[in-house]
Amino acid sequence: MKTFRSTIITLLSLLIITLPAIPGGFQVNEHGARGTAMAGAIFATLNDASAIYFNPGALGYIDGTSIVFGSTLIFPDAKFRGPAPSVDETSIERGVFYPSALYASHTLPSRLSFGIGVFNPYGLGTEWPSDWVGRFVGIQSTLQTFSINPTVAYQINDYIGVGAGLNYVIGRVELTQALSFAPFAGEGTATLSGSGTGYGWNLGVYLTPDPNVTIGLAYRSSAEVDLDGDAEYDNVPVILTDALPGEDVSTSVKLPANLHAGIAFKGIENFIISFGYQYIFWEAVERIQIEFDDGAATQELVFNYSDGYIVRFGLEYLMNDDIALRAGYLFDSNPTPDEYLTPRLPDSDRHGFTIGAGYDFTSSFGVDIGYMFLRFVERTIENSEIEFAPGAPLNGRYNSSANLLSLNFRFNL
Repeated sequence: MKTFRSTIITLLSLLIITLPAIPGGFQVNEHGARGTAMAGAIFATLNDASAIYFNPGALGYIDGTSIVFGSTLIFPDAKFRGPAPSVDETSIERGVFYPSALYASHTLPSRLSFGIGVFNPYGLGTEWPSDWVGRFVGIQSTLQTFSINPTVAYQINDYIGVGAGLNYVIGRVELTQALSFAPFAGEGTATLSGSGTGYGWNLGVYLTPDPNVTIGLAYRSSAEVDLDGDAEYDNVPVILTDALPGEDVSTSVKLPANLHAGIAFKGIENFIISFGYQYIFWEAVERIQIEFDDGAATQELVFNYSDGYIVRFGLEYLMNDDIALRAGYLFDSNPTPDEYLTPRLPDSDRHGFTIGAGYDFTSSFGVDIGYMFLRFVERTIENSEIEFAPGAPLNGRYNSSANLLSLNFRFNL
């Protein structure tokens, strides 16, 4: 019984840490269709209220009232071949996620601006077949966060604008995995539903040293999220129910800070060429303590994430006063070491290819659309610390990709 209880506590620990264990793939950077179409390289070329997320320092340059809202449809695909030396292949169940965003800002004649944004900074998930070989590591994983971001900005002069905001983060996670009752026969499932809130802040500076050059710098702080979870068990034999730990677990986790930098050039007629760099401080997720409500010993979990970065390039061609054509490319580095990669979200270095367009129906109303194809670099794991059975590491090969389609509507009043 003691061994079984220890196993269940370990499984619950692995369940609850999925909220912080979200490198790369769970981070949502698509917060506007123009940004999606230009591979996110818009930190220094902003013309609507989505600047609340990308760089609030630009808000003072946006006249009047700006409202932007829309969604991104994300269609992920992932396959696992293994565990080595097996070559059996398993695919995740098909699904779609739709992180959404709403931004509104108003600039006074004094160039003082106020705004608010509501968006999903982290989200997505995976669902593997309930009978797959890695079911004791994970079956279903769903994460959703909302950030409410009131913002104030001021254009100091023709050359510099600054902005700052507060972030109230609401997070929810639902995770399911199989339970083994060895040495007893049969299997069950454990499901954890958890939620929590946290706070952070963001700053931005927008520079126009030359009429044809703009520079953007922005920082979004980490957010400490206090997470409470409820564990549910199914198909557990009666003889083992007393060995289960308490159903309530809690922890405090930190979502990483992000640094954004960009530069844009308008020197070529009708073209905007932009570059962006994003640095993600994943190393902030270092140690996490988990507490169980029934007095079970507090467990400390240690991660070995490295900081990550994204390099971005975007191009916009203004065909006429109403139509803009866009394209871009990004490279997103993977922060997860091979030995800690989990099938809950099989992360890897990624290449992103984007296209899109914008159309202004009137001077006050427009629509943007963006498409991105993400190709994950094939990843072979040979030294996994993740076990699908005692003494059996989940080594194998991961292949993943995703299609993203963004649509948003713009109002300039």
